[in-house]
Amino acid sequence: MVDPVDSPSPSSAQAWSGQIADRYAIELTPVLADWFDREIWSSRGLREYGEPVSPENLLADVPECIWPGLMGASLLPLMTNTFGDWICGRVSAENRIDTIIQWYHGGGDWIPWGHELSEAIVFDALQSRLPGKRRRHAIPASDFPHSVPPHEQSQQAHDRLLTWSLEHMPDQITRLLDAVNTPADEVASVLIESGVAEVAVRCELIQASLNLSLLSSLPAGSIGVHEDNAQQVSRWSLDHDTIPDNVRDLIESACGSPDCLSQDWQAAETHAVAVTQLAPDVAWGWDIAGYAAQRRADLSTAQSRYLSGAKCSVFSDQSIRLQTHWTSSQAGKFSAAMLAESFPQTVSDSIYLQAVCESDSIRRSDLVSRYWIEHAEAACRENDFSVALDYFHCAGWDLGMRPITAFAGLLDQIIDLAEKSGQRGRAAMATVHRRCLRDRYGD
Repeated sequence: MVDPVDSPSPSSAQAWSGQIADRYAIELTPVLADWFDREIWSSRGLREYGEPVSPENLLADVPECIWPGLMGASLLPLMTNTFGDWICGRVSAENRIDTIIQWYHGGGDWIPWGHELSEAIVFDALQSRLPGKRRRHAIPASDFPHSVPPHEQSQQAHDRLLTWSLEHMPDQITRLLDAVNTPADEVASVLIESGVAEVAVRCELIQASLNLSLLSSLPAGSIGVHEDNAQQVSRWSLDHDTIPDNVRDLIESACGSPDCLSQDWQAAETHAVAVTQLAPDVAWGWDIAGYAAQRRADLSTAQSRYLSGAKCSVFSDQSIRLQTHWTSSQAGKFSAAMLAESFPQTVSDSIYLQAVCESDSIRRSDLVSRYWIEHAEAACRENDFSVALDYFHCAGWDLGMRPITAFAGLLDQIIDLAEKSGQRGRAAMATVHRRCLRDRYGD
């Protein structure tokens, strides 16, 4: 059998990449074109995301891999773990796939895993070797049942997807994969220095620095906590200084160590600030950076960071993994809740923040969607189609929109405005999402 990593398919030279590019009106990077044209997608990987999406699926009239209304309208699925989670390419305003993200079906959370698919595959292979307890993305700490044993973690494990990815990586990444006994901190450093999936790596390092999985790893009864106190436990998990002394004693006894509650907030803030610069549209970078500043009484910096975080989509906040979901009953976003708690005048002065801080969660999302739709319609009247397009995206995927059929009209607007603003890739991508919505929900 021909190994697709070593030999290009003679029948598909440029065919698949050309067809994908034409269908979605985008320019593929050389790495992604290589993925399609050498038919790397025809192999299965050994890590969590080991099931590539075939080009036939992507070229279908209604691609089954697209979750319309749940996935953002600019997302193109490329790989899955077969549990409903996807590695997707995000189509930019410049008609290119500029970011690879991991999208989690249980809530629609997303997180950048690099700029190229090869980065995401390498990160998937190495994340179990990073500092801290292992966890899957966007859900509480747990062991993934399909993890690869340490003795099979090198590139010699015949993982064709990983072997292909290494062709597009610097040499130090290949050496890192071969050296399975490399210390966890060094694994993280090499990835960051190489610029490979840096945002995702720093997310792992924040969790490790703050020991965020400690409380969830202990039996609730051992620390006298009941399930109805979940939000309180979340706050304790984020900031161990908020744990009452009597509970602290129980935790230290359950752990068998007086040092188990130590946290390195300076390191966490360093990583979070780096994320705000690398990916300013990611909420959790601002959330952690803002809270770190507030803890050290730098209130001006905290307020500024929270304001930036409040502008980001709630689906980018990783609130379960980073233990910021204890504010969910107060506001739709952690940063907005912290503004309401510590800088209430900021919320009073903003119609938008008042909507995000509405106490009823259903009314909250309705108010936020209406806010963005009104701003989009105003931008349309000014023929500012690109701005209107961004606002309509916010209407659907800032706090979400309901019911799912409401996305029909929204996608129609997005398609029209993307075409008017020259964003052909987003128009084509949204057109396919709209077709999938109609097929599945009859609208």
